[in-house]
Formats: sequence, C-alpha cells, structure tokens
Amino acid sequence: MIMAASKFQQTDVVLMGIILIGVIGFGIDLLMRWAERALVPWKGRA
Repeated sequence: MIMAASKFQQTDVVLMGIILIGVIGFGIDLLMRWAERALVPWKGRA
C-alpha cells in the first residue's frame, strides 16, 4: 500500500500507512507485555 501510493505521489496515503504501522506495532507491543506478565509471573523477581 505504501509503496504503491509513493509511486503516485499520494503523500496522505503514505503518511497514514506509516502511522497505521506504528499503531499496530504499539498494540502488539502492549499485547506481548501483557502476555508476558500473565504467562511468566516469575520474571523480574529477585
């Protein structure tokens, strides 16, 4: 999507694609942190 839009100078589509990738990445990061806390409760304890 981003590559195709960049060929046609559709800057708005390119920027929204980049923002969407960032939001998805942030969501996956939060999900993985939650899963780690739930599945590995002993991690981080001394």
